[in-house]
Amino acid sequence: MSILDSIFGNSQKPMNDANQYLNQIPGVAHQGYDPYINAGQDASGKTKSQYENMMNDPTGFINKIMEQYKTSEGYGFQKDKLLKEMGNTSAMGGVAGTPMDTMNQAEGVQGLLSKDMQQFLENALGRYDKGLQGEEGIATRGYDASGKLTDALGTNLNQQGSLAFNAAEQGNKNKKNMWSMFGKALGGAGGLATNPLSIFGNQLWS
Repeated sequence: MSILDSIFGNSQKPMNDANQYLNQIPGVAHQGYDPYINAGQDASGKTKSQYENMMNDPTGFINKIMEQYKTSEGYGFQKDKLLKEMGNTSAMGGVAGTPMDTMNQAEGVQGLLSKDMQQFLENALGRYDKGLQGEEGIATRGYDASGKLTDALGTNLNQQGSLAFNAAEQGNKNKKNMWSMFGKALGGAGGLATNPLSIFGNQLWS
């Protein structure tokens, strides 16, 4: 180390020491936030697609759900009970087996079937809505993670920029101090002015 380094120091060293740690921040931030960001982007795409399907073809959306419909056990029980009760009533009224009796039974069964189908649709839409809410939650967490990653990287870049600026400022200050010392030394050296740098001896260039 020369005498100049001893006097003025190395303004880059603090910045370089700090950057050894600051340079690790982007990798750590991506490792922590990228899984949530990627999952959020995937979920956002899914929910967007589903909403578009519902808006563009709501009838087709409902029909697709109802393709999976099967009568419930409750419907079968209620149907048997209803037909038995209606049969007894028809027998008592002396109209059993008549067209009117048949129509009444058909209307009763149709009413039960409509209720069963409506219940199936409501249950299916309820589960569908929960699924969408779950995907939206994942998308929201991904959005939040994206914002936090941006903040972390921005803060990191700002810290490195500040270090670089401070190092440059310190370097300029050191240069000014050095020339100021040279000027003072030359002013007080008198006869040494012909060889001003000799006031530092051979250590200056070691």
